Amino acid sequence: MTMRQPILPEIAEAAAAWIVRRDGKAMSPEEERDFALWQSDPDHRAALARLEKIWGLMDEQEDAVAGLQAIPELPRTRPVSTTTRSRSNCHPNRRLGLLRRGWGMRGAMGGIAAALAIVVLGGVQDWPTRLRADQITGIGERRNVALSDGSVVQLDSGSAIALDFAKGRRGVRLLAGAALFEVAPDPARPFVVEAEGGSVTALGTAFAVRDEGGRATVTVTKHSVRVEGGGRAAVVGEGQGADFTHSTLTGPFPARGEAIAWTRGRLMVVDRPLGEVVAEIGRYRHGFVTVAGAAAAMRVSGVYDLDHPLAAIDSIEKSHGLRSVRLSDRFIILRR
Repeated sequence: MTMRQPILPEIAEAAAAWIVRRDGKAMSPEEERDFALWQSDPDHRAALARLEKIWGLMDEQEDAVAGLQAIPELPRTRPVSTTTRSRSNCHPNRRLGLLRRGWGMRGAMGGIAAALAIVVLGGVQDWPTRLRADQITGIGERRNVALSDGSVVQLDSGSAIALDFAKGRRGVRLLAGAALFEVAPDPARPFVVEAEGGSVTALGTAFAVRDEGGRATVTVTKHSVRVEGGGRAAVVGEGQGADFTHSTLTGPFPARGEAIAWTRGRLMVVDRPLGEVVAEIGRYRHGFVTVAGAAAAMRVSGVYDLDHPLAAIDSIEKSHGLRSVRLSDRFIILRR
């Protein structure tokens, strides 16, 4: 089997810039000539083809969720100065320099090229999880799933569960994301949710479990559950929560009011770092979004609409006096 050679960073940067430029407004005759000359190198053509496949896959994923919005002039910086506008049509390699100098982010386009592969091939198409899952939701999708016993599971964006219903047990494994369980009574068959090496057994009606990546959190909305983790067990009642892993169990403690706001399409934030908030909003849209520099540590509070994540990001940018570099709204970097 022949291994493909990795793309050199400088070639990846230029290829990403050309893809972004072509996805914006029509190129000028001079740019078309520059592009043709750049493609005359076989390594350049190969890099362009590989990145175009990823870019195309992202288009397909977005079309499956919602209609694409109009693509603005690229790249775009807010607020846009007259100088920035006059430079936006320069050769991609020169624009890379502008991005680096203006934002202090070395290798910005190279990072965006890498993010294409991470977001599309790693996050959107998580085939190992898909193969294990009985139910899975896409990016930005929330869905109710009716189980054979009469229970109902509400899956959050990018979530997956595997079912193991046997004669004497109703088992669910949370593979990724978050789920709210409304459990149908059946004393003869306990309802058990497993996550991160621990488990939650329903003693009542409704509770939510979120996989935090190495740790799981349960929030009880009705009655109570039995949580096991780290060789310990605890009963967690209505309005309480607990954290658990294969080796630890913390709680019960008062549940955070914002813990299950996602079930209503909202993200409620109380005094959290902006970087974490934007990363959470990013779970509900295709593409790459991040906060660079000191702005990531800003403490913020607010309520954001997860059904319109791009609008939520725009609101954050405006309300906190930030600026952004955007590439087709697929890639957003917020910064002071």
